[in-house]
Amino acid sequence: MSKHLIPPSRKEAGSSDEAAFLVDLRTGKAAPLDDITLASVGLRERADLQRWISEQPQIVGPGLLLVTTEFDQWEIRDQKVPDRLDVLFLDQDGSPLVAELKRDKAADTTELQALKYAAYCSQLTVDELVDEYSRYQEIDPDEARAALLNHAPSLTEGELGPVRIRLVAGSFGPAVTSVVLWLRDHDIDIGCVEVTARQVNADSALLSSRSIIPLPEAEDYLVRRRRKEQKEEERKTRQRRSETSVALLIRAGAVKPGDELKLKVDQFTKALQPKIEELLEQDPAAGTAEWTGNPQKALKWLSNDELYSPTGLVNAILARIGVELTTIPGPDYWLLPTGRSMYEESKSIDDQSAQRKQRTDT
Repeated sequence: MSKHLIPPSRKEAGSSDEAAFLVDLRTGKAAPLDDITLASVGLRERADLQRWISEQPQIVGPGLLLVTTEFDQWEIRDQKVPDRLDVLFLDQDGSPLVAELKRDKAADTTELQALKYAAYCSQLTVDELVDEYSRYQEIDPDEARAALLNHAPSLTEGELGPVRIRLVAGSFGPAVTSVVLWLRDHDIDIGCVEVTARQVNADSALLSSRSIIPLPEAEDYLVRRRRKEQKEEERKTRQRRSETSVALLIRAGAVKPGDELKLKVDQFTKALQPKIEELLEQDPAAGTAEWTGNPQKALKWLSNDELYSPTGLVNAILARIGVELTTIPGPDYWLLPTGRSMYEESKSIDDQSAQRKQRTDT
């Protein structure tokens, strides 16, 4: 007989310490559903569990896009590594998510295996992820890139977020959960998803999944807090870098008021460059700024004669093409009359100053 597994809503999720009942909506009677293991009814890890998760990523968690399965394209020091992760997703924040699957109880070393795969994935680039998604989905690379950027718009900035890990199994022992909790305390985004099944009748079973670490309520709170902290840190880093570059250039007299700076178009991602070029064709002045010497608003945009910080002006240009990004390091995007970016020039000044100090000290 064929067996059909029905993915339920989260409210139907159950585990070994919970009771589940099938309610007859005509009579209102409730009948208990018996626990079963996937192994006990002949269901397999790769052919069944992995396939369900690939087809229904919400089993692992919300907002996931399947990138590939059975990924094994690892190289360390030009040598291929014979390891193969089960499933690789991309979340909506631009972070890869490694899912390690176990049909029944997770072995005591499951989390170590997943950590190894996460370490490998931490070396992936956006281009490599696009290539793998293109290969797995059998679509054109441009189409693959568009799909990934649509799912995770932050990838337009050119970098993936930190790798996340989810262990998916029928049950977890304390040897695994204690390590997972310890890793979470050390800012590793790792969790456990319990997948259980209950017999409905001879031909079908109810498949349930629930996050046991972290609990969904705690995860929502932690995600919001993590995003807020990340944005604040990015804002402070961007502000420090912009202020440092401007201050160094002013102190060294490397740029004079009235000097013109040009927008460095190739600093933008390949996806954004055509839109920027189209804007400059329509409004050539949009790619030019005048140095004011003002530490807070060092640039006057010739497109509207308003004053901006280097980052603020890049964001204003992006707003013109309908893109909202707030983590761009503005000094990288403006070329001085020397042909170097603000950041490159300021870094050169800083390096020379450090070398002079070192010579003086010795």
